[in-house]
Order: sequence, then structure tokens, then C-alpha cells
Amino acid sequence: MAINWGTSKEDWIGAVRAGSLQTLQNDQRFNSGTLAARFDHEVTTWQRTRNFPPLIEIGNEIAAAVCLVGTLEAEDRLEYEPRFPGTDKRIDFHRLSADGQHAWIEVKTVAPQWRDDAENWARLLAFAADFPENAQLVVDREWAGAAVGGQYLNTRWTMINRAATLEETAALLPHDLRGPVSLLFCARNHDWRADELEDFADFYRTGRGRQDDPLRNAVDRFMVAEGLEFQRTLAGFHFMARRDGDPQAFEFEQNVVGPVFGR
Repeated sequence: MAINWGTSKEDWIGAVRAGSLQTLQNDQRFNSGTLAARFDHEVTTWQRTRNFPPLIEIGNEIAAAVCLVGTLEAEDRLEYEPRFPGTDKRIDFHRLSADGQHAWIEVKTVAPQWRDDAENWARLLAFAADFPENAQLVVDREWAGAAVGGQYLNTRWTMINRAATLEETAALLPHDLRGPVSLLFCARNHDWRADELEDFADFYRTGRGRQDDPLRNAVDRFMVAEGLEFQRTLAGFHFMARRDGDPQAFEFEQNVVGPVFGR
């Protein structure tokens, strides 16, 4: 059932505070003060501007924090947005293991717009020329094909850009804080699925598109056009999905990779 945000936003804000944030505040392994303060700031801003997307993003970070805390060992610690010495760059979460090992997780929301118009359809047809014969995206213009196809393309382009940006930030980590850096992508509702991240994760890891990936040729063209080249320094990718109106994730998967066929 679709969420009526006009009547449920305040309920959702209350549920985040009473549920997810309270859970985090009760866990001594995570100092939730900064994250809670950011949420309060975005709530106040929304009440003034009525601009809700920033609240969705911080809501995803809170849901991600709950998921990540659930993976900690008893003596591990999780920090939110600690500063790098000598720079204003940050990564959302820093995990410090009991043995002194560092790990970093950036959280990014991927929320492609729904645009069922002629411009989006023409753009999709242009990229469709690069679809391989054995793996094509089949959509119908009369059945919101422009919107569905546009979301599919924009999801991948967002993943590419976010990964390239995080590589640059990760390179600034001081030597004594270095450790695996990974990227957690958040989906709203069912805008996109974990198997779309599988295709991207395998491409990032190997430098080659999967044989069952419709975008394996188009990705190369996109990256050349954008002047992007991966250094492949990220440790991996995670997936989380959260429904509008629900404070907590309904799906969370770490270290996403594609299936291996032929076994």
C-alpha cells in the first residue's frame, strides 16, 4: 500500500526517535549523539522549508547505523562522521575493532526519479543501442517504459559516480587510520533491487561487465563520456532497502557480489 506522506511524516519522525535512535542510544558501542543531532536539525529544517528528501537521507543513515551496530562484536566500536586530521573530508561510519583494525563505510541513498516522458524514452533508446543481444532490458513505452528504464540507467550511473567520489575521499585517509573502505547503497521502497548492485559490484571488482548485465557495454561508454576511471581501491559494496514510513530497513546485505553460474 502506498504511503500517504502528507499524513504520516510526523508519525515517521516520532517512530525514528522512539525506535531506531533509542536503540542506538542504548548501545554503548555507538555514540549516537551526532547522528541524533543531525536528525533533529533536518527535522527543524523540513518544518521551515517543507523539503523532505534530506530527512529521507538521514533516515537511511540511521537505519544503516542500526544494521551496522548489529554486525559489531562485543568490544567493537562504531563512530559517525569522525573528521580526518588535516582535511574537512569525512566518511559516514568508522568501525574500530577490538584488535585496533579500522574499517570505513559510506552510506549513499540511490533514489532515481520517476520520469515517464518523451525525453527519458529517447535517452533510453540511445543507450539501448549498446545492449548486448543476450541481456536486454525489455520495457514498453505504453507501460511506463521511459520511467522504468530511466530508473534503471540512473541507478547505475549514480553507483558509478558515488564510487568514484568515495575513492577520492578514501585516498585522504591518514596512514594510521587506514583500513577497508566500503560503500552502502540505500534503496527507497522497491525503486531498485540488490541484483542491480550485483552487476555493478562485479564490474567494479573485475573491470568487466557480467555477461548477463544489459548495461555492460553502455557502462564503458558512460565512463568515457564522464572522464571516469576506477582505481578499484574500495573493499566492497553493501545493500539496504527501507520503505517510506518505516524507520527500519527491510533488507540488508553485506559484501554484495553477483551469482556464479555453471556450478
